[in-house]
Amino acid sequence: MARYILHFTGKGASPDHAKQRLAKLPDVTIVDESARMLLVEAPPETISRLSKELPDWNWTPERMIPPPEPPWPKLRSP
Repeated sequence: MARYILHFTGKGASPDHAKQRLAKLPDVTIVDESARMLLVEAPPETISRLSKELPDWNWTPERMIPPPEPPWPKLRSP
C-alpha cells in the first residue's frame, strides 16, 4: 500500500469527521497525525475516491528525500 499525506486547507481546525471517516475504512490506516495533516496508508483507488468526497483536503504521495551530503570533505581511513 502507498502512503499519502493529507493536508487540511479549509478554515479553522481540521474537522474530526474526516479522521473518523478514514478510521472506519478497512483499507485505510492512519499512520501519523498533526493538527492539520494526516499520514495514511491506502490503495490509490481509495485515495482518488476520497479526494472527491473530502474537498477541503489536499492529497500528496509521501516522498522520501535523502539527507544532503555534508559540506566538509570525507576523512580517509588509515
